[in-house]
Amino acid sequence: MQELKAEKPPESPEGVDCVTRLMQRLREEGFSSEVTPEDGWQDHYEVIYTRQEKISFATGETVVIFTKIPELNERILRQTSESVVNLYRAKKPIDKLLAVLQSTTVYHCLVAENEQPHNELLNQFITRSGGATFIPVVMVPAINQVLYPSLEERVGTVRPRIEYLQYLLNERRDAVNMHKGTVQAFYVSLAVLAVVVVAILFSAFA
Repeated sequence: MQELKAEKPPESPEGVDCVTRLMQRLREEGFSSEVTPEDGWQDHYEVIYTRQEKISFATGETVVIFTKIPELNERILRQTSESVVNLYRAKKPIDKLLAVLQSTTVYHCLVAENEQPHNELLNQFITRSGGATFIPVVMVPAINQVLYPSLEERVGTVRPRIEYLQYLLNERRDAVNMHKGTVQAFYVSLAVLAVVVVAILFSAFA
């Protein structure tokens, strides 16, 4: 039986695993974490990187969570997605009003501790709730594999978020504005709402 092997991403530094490589890029992109490069992520069960965002007139946050997973299955994927979304969804009234901007993006990188390639279907675990977009990613540092949700099945505001993560991992050469589609969709919604209001007022006074 043929042994499955993960291909090394293009421009990947020799000897640097995918988790270390992503953490290095996050620091370069202005993300902060309580875990320093000197600490090393291997000694921690969970490492969180955060960066504050300004999206149009709203503030938001991009969060990258690395969680070690001894065994990965559908039940764990479902439980982690639900718990993380509940943690980061909007709670303040003003944030709930601006939830349409989806200003909080949470990448949950599930770091598998084995050396086996993974092929889970991650699209079903992508969640948008209360202004937060949750995107699961599976990483296997031992074989340098990164498994994303399928881009072919997700368009709109989720696709650029996945492409941005690929850009951070040097799997895309061009910079990606992951919030561009979100802002455009917001203003289109405002324009449609304005047309509806004008139509209602015109009908009322006609």
